[in-house]
Amino acid sequence: MNLEQASYFLLEEAKKRNIPQFDIVAGISQSTAVEVFEGRVKNTEISHGTGIGIRLFLDGRPGISYTERFTKDSILQCLEDAISNSKLTDTLEIELPAPVELPNIDLQIFNPELEQTTFEELVNYAVEMEELGLKADPRIENAPYVGTSKSSGEAIFCNSKGVYYYRKSNSLSGWIGLTAKQGEQKKMGYYGNTFKSPGQLNTKYMAQKAAERATELLGAEPIPSGKYPVVFSNRVSGSILGMFLGAYTGEAITKGQSRLVGKLEEKIASDVFTMICDPLVVGMPGSRLLDGEGVPTKRQEFVSKGVLINYLQNLESAKKMKVEPTGNGSRSYGGKAGTTVSNLIVPLGNYSLDELLKMYSRCVLVTKLEGSSGCSTLSGDISIGVQGFYCEKGEKTKPIDKITLNTNYYDLIQNIEAFDNEYLDTYSSIKVPSFLIKEAYIAS
Repeated sequence: MNLEQASYFLLEEAKKRNIPQFDIVAGISQSTAVEVFEGRVKNTEISHGTGIGIRLFLDGRPGISYTERFTKDSILQCLEDAISNSKLTDTLEIELPAPVELPNIDLQIFNPELEQTTFEELVNYAVEMEELGLKADPRIENAPYVGTSKSSGEAIFCNSKGVYYYRKSNSLSGWIGLTAKQGEQKKMGYYGNTFKSPGQLNTKYMAQKAAERATELLGAEPIPSGKYPVVFSNRVSGSILGMFLGAYTGEAITKGQSRLVGKLEEKIASDVFTMICDPLVVGMPGSRLLDGEGVPTKRQEFVSKGVLINYLQNLESAKKMKVEPTGNGSRSYGGKAGTTVSNLIVPLGNYSLDELLKMYSRCVLVTKLEGSSGCSTLSGDISIGVQGFYCEKGEKTKPIDKITLNTNYYDLIQNIEAFDNEYLDTYSSIKVPSFLIKEAYIAS
């Protein structure tokens, strides 16, 4: 069976058993990836995945099961397993959504031209990128990470109320990591991006970006410990804010796992801080008309000029909090429902990055994060290794590394003073410009 046939078969079988409420998620994904080293193919990976899952409710008790085989026997067994599982769960009284008229929008997340990209073209892109990267600067020593990939996916959501939604997407990706050496010091520079058209993959640009990032931090050294104004480059700003998005979900609120409990309509951040969830932006990877539970999506500000105005809700958390779902439910065929942010956007500011750097006589510009193991989504504590530049009077005085930035997320968003006017040039569902905070403690 194909995707549509498998979905229809499970839908009809669930109806035959008079199951009052259920929803089905089915998907197919495939990808081809190639990595090169020294002009030759080092590794290839071709993957193909299928799956279909059902969440049903009997006497208010949810039962979930899935299978990765599109055969009648496997799908029937999946249904029986879900029925059996419902006898073991607690009651969850939620009402699945009914069909509504959706906006007539082409979100442009699928481009037929990409399907014509051949394996040979993927190899050529990667080999050319490596060659250009190695020639970009005499300090470049090698190119340990260079590759390209092509991926596509189809998904169907349907439920017992008559909701039916089909989504198809594809993309072309490239990445390059270069090692630069100066004396005994080595630095890695990485650049990767995803594209919606073959013509957008500019191997020269990607190689230059990676080379710039590899060489710009050569000669880096620590700075004395102390409090500094900090500018988070748009290379890292999305990661800093993205780590704490879970705190804004109804799931976290109902479980008491967020410091934002009881903070609705209260000021939690600087006046210049607004966060928007907008799943209807044409061409962004997180765009979708329905969420993972069949609820229509919509543009919404959940922080507006520093005020928390909404939590992000799926069906379960909305029911517990006695509010309407916000269209932020997520569910794959293999798991239970969660909550997601589809296209996080922080509006552009009115300053250039150079102007942010000049707002204080000295500051730290962070361009690279070293993991996130020292960050707690529950407490908001941030303790993370960073690299970047020490700046004086708006000029990058010297590259810096071997330092740790210590602050708290909730203090950080209170201390945001300004955003710049440029997003990072990557195809991403998170768009956050560079921003300046009043101070954070830097430990060397």
